[in-house]
Amino acid sequence: MRNLTLLTAFLMLVLPAIGLPANAQDKPSPTAQQSDLMKEFAGNWEATGTSFGLPSKSKMTWTEDLAGRFYRVEYRIDMERDDKTQTFLGHGYYRKGGTDGFWADTGGDLHPMVTRYTEYALITIWGEAGGKQGRSRYELTKDGGIEVTDWILQETGWREFNRTLFQRAN
Repeated sequence: MRNLTLLTAFLMLVLPAIGLPANAQDKPSPTAQQSDLMKEFAGNWEATGTSFGLPSKSKMTWTEDLAGRFYRVEYRIDMERDDKTQTFLGHGYYRKGGTDGFWADTGGDLHPMVTRYTEYALITIWGEAGGKQGRSRYELTKDGGIEVTDWILQETGWREFNRTLFQRAN
């Protein structure tokens, strides 16, 4: 009993000091943060920007999928190079109430994902150690848009390869 009392006292002192809530009601659960964020993401989005170093037009659609057990993003980038359009398509599935998922795209990639949700952003690490790895951030902006930023992990560190500011499509 004494050990349990000491552990409880220790946790009450340490958790607030390291930024963790002593009471679970002090902070929304990851599931609540995910649900709130996905409500904001739901729908169709469009953007112009630069992707893979090329001028681009992008479309993004967020929906619930697979009997409501996943959130799905469909991502399309049309890039202009030498008067020709190159298209990149990707689909991501984020487990509803969870922190995992997967990504597949027209580059032939199939990546596991680990996600983290904040009040305004979804942050994903994708790929596997020893292979291709990246990071993506979908963040709500003050003007009601979503900024998407993607990085790839290289020997010299993280290199940004895509940054796009989406606005709701009509």
